[in-house]
Amino acid sequence: MEFRRFFKRGLLFAAPVMAWVLAMVVVDPFDYFDVSHAFPEPAKIANAAAVNSLVFNMLKEVHHPCENLIIGDSRAESLPLERIEKITGQRYFLLSANALKLNESLDLFYFANRTRPVKRAVFTLNFNEYNEYAYADRVTSVESMIHNPLIYLFDRSVAQAAYYVAKASLTRQNVVNSVPPMTPAEFWNYIVSVRGREHYERFRHPDGLQKRIQELASFAKTNGIEVTFIIVPHQEEFQRRVREFGLNDEYLRFKREMSQLGVRVIDYDFVSALTLDKANFRDPLHYNEATGNLIADEVFRGPLVKGKLLDAAWANECSQFLF
Repeated sequence: MEFRRFFKRGLLFAAPVMAWVLAMVVVDPFDYFDVSHAFPEPAKIANAAAVNSLVFNMLKEVHHPCENLIIGDSRAESLPLERIEKITGQRYFLLSANALKLNESLDLFYFANRTRPVKRAVFTLNFNEYNEYAYADRVTSVESMIHNPLIYLFDRSVAQAAYYVAKASLTRQNVVNSVPPMTPAEFWNYIVSVRGREHYERFRHPDGLQKRIQELASFAKTNGIEVTFIIVPHQEEFQRRVREFGLNDEYLRFKREMSQLGVRVIDYDFVSALTLDKANFRDPLHYNEATGNLIADEVFRGPLVKGKLLDAAWANECSQFLF
């Protein structure tokens, strides 16, 4: 009798938990289990990926590992994968996340290499990431989630993403809106003034990060991995923030250190016709689709016209093209 009562209470307690687990497996906003496709992929991309692009892309890499990677923050997302595939004849996967830090880019490289040995890795970066204060550690927590489904099933952001995906699928309208509540001109000025201060007001040379980049370059050379770093362009108004915060010397040091890695580094971030023209950018930090096509053509097919191979000679010469 006591056992029967205990069993019934156990069922009452377990029922909502099991219902929750079933709902999460069916909606599966990040395709963690990759068994249910009741909700369309476009709704997941537009809503779940907008909530947490790092989880979304790391799980895609787990389920469909690729030996050719493009790794970076939102600025990497303007590189056209289909165009690159046509140029190279190779499939590339974009392993990116919003506001990804450079140390996290390195973490993602090793994560992907453990999943499947990497043959080619292209990193996007800029001086605003080359800062000891520009640090985060999200890749480790996502890896823990990948290895423990219970974390995924009961994670708050996953639940939020599931709600957004379900609602978007039922209403046929995207729930997550990433458009800022301001005019394009206001947003442009906000990026230059507020984001520029956030990126450059506090700066310390990233000794540990520099060492990690050198170690990655050595690891790649030892294992026959082709590595390219693309220093992506900022629009000239944002470039000037480097000078306004007294960081020109540190910027040139960044260029020198990148030129000494022994891997291909291609530089687009200097004063040029490309960076002076606002029409080449969506906002001061993000180049537009046409510029992404130009960079893809030059980096993956050549020759370099707008970009410069960052060797010792250009590291010295680029001081003439400062802001």
